[in-house]
Amino acid sequence: MIKRITLIVIAILSIMFVVEQQDTYKPNYTKLSSDKLLFDDDMEIKATDGSNFSNDSLKNKYTYVFFGYTNCPDFCPDTLIKLKRLSNLVKDQNPDEKINVLFVNVDINDSLNKIKRYVEYFDSSFIGIKLEEDDLIRVTKNAGVYYKKISTEDGVDFFDHTGAIFLLDKNSKIMGIYTPPLIVDSLKDDILYGLK
Repeated sequence: MIKRITLIVIAILSIMFVVEQQDTYKPNYTKLSSDKLLFDDDMEIKATDGSNFSNDSLKNKYTYVFFGYTNCPDFCPDTLIKLKRLSNLVKDQNPDEKINVLFVNVDINDSLNKIKRYVEYFDSSFIGIKLEEDDLIRVTKNAGVYYKKISTEDGVDFFDHTGAIFLLDKNSKIMGIYTPPLIVDSLKDDILYGLK
């Protein structure tokens, strides 16, 4: 009888601890108080998954958005590797929690096929998008992203760009931003524990 009461008390204390942890959880991203959607409703977005892409494509899942380009020599591949690790950790620890990873290409000269090969090299579930110049300007303005072509070598353009990851909620609204250095476990904890 005493063992049973002890087990019940331990179970109750464990539940209280988990509830308290959730109530005091501090997210690892910088919260943005915004009702902005990433895309304007009139945009025609070419996506690597072949869909007619829009804000609705991002609903019902949290989405990590990264702005980069396929010829990036270091930072973009490193970030996409981290997002791949994040995706795997989330799947392993909670298979019911689904996330999107969206790569917004800032080099308007890249073809959709090149973007597709690039993002799917990291993970076949990642989605890349190609925007025409006017739409890219609007999207980067909505998110507060900086990008600029800085040089061309042997016909390859190189860009300086914001290295942050943006977090969109399940209604496609920009809710937060992660700035480098990017720590995969922090992003995972936010999805699995902090956003419940």
